[in-house]
Amino acid sequence: MTVPAENLERLYQDFVSFLKTKGEDFKNFAASPFIDKDENYKYAVSEQAKESLGQQWWKQTDIGTGKIQEKVKEAIKTKLIYKYQYHNNNLVDWRKRDDFAKLPKSVNLETILFNFFKNKAKDSEVFEEFLKLGLSYQLIAYLYFIKDKNRYLPITQERFDEIFQLIGIPEFKTSGRASWDNYNEFIDIVKQTREFLKTKDPNVSLLDAHSFLYVLGSQMKEEKFAFSSSVDTVIEQSPLENNAEIKVDQEPSLAVENTFIEEEKLFNDEILAEEIPADITEQLFEGAKKTIVINAYERNPKARKLCIEHWKAICAVCEFDFEKNYGEIGKGFIHVHHLTPVSKIGEQYEVDPINDLRPVCPNCHSMLHRQEDTLSIDQLKLIVAAHRQDLPAANIGIAASGAGR
Repeated sequence: MTVPAENLERLYQDFVSFLKTKGEDFKNFAASPFIDKDENYKYAVSEQAKESLGQQWWKQTDIGTGKIQEKVKEAIKTKLIYKYQYHNNNLVDWRKRDDFAKLPKSVNLETILFNFFKNKAKDSEVFEEFLKLGLSYQLIAYLYFIKDKNRYLPITQERFDEIFQLIGIPEFKTSGRASWDNYNEFIDIVKQTREFLKTKDPNVSLLDAHSFLYVLGSQMKEEKFAFSSSVDTVIEQSPLENNAEIKVDQEPSLAVENTFIEEEKLFNDEILAEEIPADITEQLFEGAKKTIVINAYERNPKARKLCIEHWKAICAVCEFDFEKNYGEIGKGFIHVHHLTPVSKIGEQYEVDPINDLRPVCPNCHSMLHRQEDTLSIDQLKLIVAAHRQDLPAANIGIAASGAGR
């Protein structure tokens, strides 16, 4: 998989322009105040996690005692102070950390961990063993990262799949494709980015290249930075996985729209304008605001269907699965949320079900729209994580810059 160098050049210029809006004349990664504040805490996570592991003191006789699992759990839950500020370890979603913490004491798991961190087994073979044990892709990548930050990197599949589209390789995906080969392909893409960045900063590291990509796909995207026209074209022309055409067809009837409102009122007194109901129209074209009792919008079940087929009927914020919790009656039930509210677009537009939409449960959907400015998925994830862990409210703002890597 080759990353187009011309795309990286344009994006680098956009990156420099973005930092200028922050009052920074970017020279290199080591001297960048923005990178230092928002991204470089990852170096501290790696070092403090390795200190928590203390694998140099592990003994063969520790296997089966639970000591090794406990040390790894501590490394996963690492909290740190970086630049006199508290940071949460957001390189692993809190649910994944909890999943590992709840694993029963296991001789097999501790043997694999011992061999992995003691370099007594091939990394490629251990990756497959981790998968067999049911560990998530994100957690596995984190374990590799804390083992060797110069060779391996943390990953958040959803975020990086969006970044791959941005840099011009939309065909590469990591979501739902956990494997050693896929992870190595991901690392190679970041290495290619590093080699490009070395033409700007000879001392750039692999983790710096990771941070560069993350800033493009996270901070710059969330702040609605105006990327160069050529890059925008890459994003807009990224094909859907099923090559579905998205065209204007006809207006949905008022009767259909009223049905939508009545169904929503059965569930909630307040209609969420960004919810996409099932079985409304045949188009995937969105926009054309109209008013009934409150604002509602044209919606299409095909967009909803494609979104759920890709992301599954699981909440993107809290990961609640209605089928898992309610059985057959909950199968397929989920709201679909627009990452950019249609009310802010103000005109018809061509919706991309994979990149513009996310499945969310009704509770999280309500919270996303609770404030005047709609929260992002990552922002709400951070709020949920903070309260689940009983963190001080002040830490929410501090850790937001590193959420969901």
